[in-house]
Formats: sequence, C-alpha cells, structure tokens
Amino acid sequence: MNATKLFVFVIAALALLVLPVAFAVDAVKPTVIDGFVFSGSSFSTPPVAGVNVDVTCEDQTLPATTNSNGYFKVDFDAGDCSLGENVTVCAGENCQIEQLLATNARINIKEFKLFNVPEFGTIAASLAVAGAGAGYLALRRRK
Repeated sequence: MNATKLFVFVIAALALLVLPVAFAVDAVKPTVIDGFVFSGSSFSTPPVAGVNVDVTCEDQTLPATTNSNGYFKVDFDAGDCSLGENVTVCAGENCQIEQLLATNARINIKEFKLFNVPEFGTIAASLAVAGAGAGYLALRRRK
C-alpha cells in the first residue's frame, strides 16, 4: 500500500512540474494575423494584389503588402498582441476590427476601392447644365 501511495505522489509531483512548463511554452508563441483583400462585397470577387495593409494591435502597427493572391500576413512578437485585444486591419479606407481570440487570426477586407471615382460636384453640374442650355438655344436659333 505504501508503494502505491508513493507512486501516486511521484506522478502528481511530475504533473505539477510539467504542466506549468507546457503553458509557458504556449505563451511565447507569436501572434499571427493574416487575411485577404477583396475588391467586391463578397469573397467570390477577385482578390487585390499589391495593396498596403496596416495591422494594429495594442498601439503597435505592422505594415504588410498583399501578394498576387491578395494575401497578407504579419507576425507580432510574443506579448505584443494579447488575447482579448482588438485587432484593426486597414487597407486604404476600409478597416475591419476583430477581437483576438487565438494566437492565429484571419481577417478579410471586402469592398476595397481600386481607384477613386471623381465626384460630379456642384460646379461641374452647373457647367454641364449651362452648356446643355446654351446648346439647346443655339439649335433653336438655327431654325
């Protein structure tokens, strides 16, 4: 009976020594944030290559550039981006905010604007209406 108690005690002591080491090894893993940048509103739209992406976690920002498949990846050092923190991924004006629930997270950006569409402002609209009116009057006077 004494040998059994001693055996259980040794196993329990070893478990108490090994478990903290296992958790400590897990804690030093870097945090990986990756994802894709898409040009449309769904994941079936084409990905965008060559986009500059900024990933921010705990006031630290890491830059990345998408590859030919629209994929980006950043690695935060261990302790630089803790679980439960908000991660912000921005590609141009589009930003996505997610809470970090694991040391690996995928955050995709949709509706990336490929180019700026010029606005048809008030001055341009006024000039267009004035030009159309002048053209109409010129055609009416010809008759």
